[in-house]
Amino acid sequence: MDVKPAITAISWTGGKDCNLALLYAKRDSSLDPRYLVVFRISEQAFHAHPIPLMRKQAESLGLELLFVDFPEGTTDYFQAYVDGIRNLNDTYGITTISTGDMDLVGTMERNWMER
Repeated sequence: MDVKPAITAISWTGGKDCNLALLYAKRDSSLDPRYLVVFRISEQAFHAHPIPLMRKQAESLGLELLFVDFPEGTTDYFQAYVDGIRNLNDTYGITTISTGDMDLVGTMERNWMER
């Protein structure tokens, strides 16, 4: 029985860590990296690399750049990520997200989320 590779998005900031995550995903035959996804607070300047640069990166890699915008004033980042990831799954069929982001997000005190 052939198992199709999982439609995969890379959490993207444009830097070396997410590039490494993309490299590993491309080398993993169980993954099908199709998208770069930027999680950001809407209406705020992005704190990583400039969005125009990330658009060029996506274009040069042949991948689509997607955005998950959190409303201004978001305090429940866990729920915001859950909602954003569900929307990615419903809209694009993404079942796997690979991340190399090492920076803290919003009011989070650590770099992982517990259920």
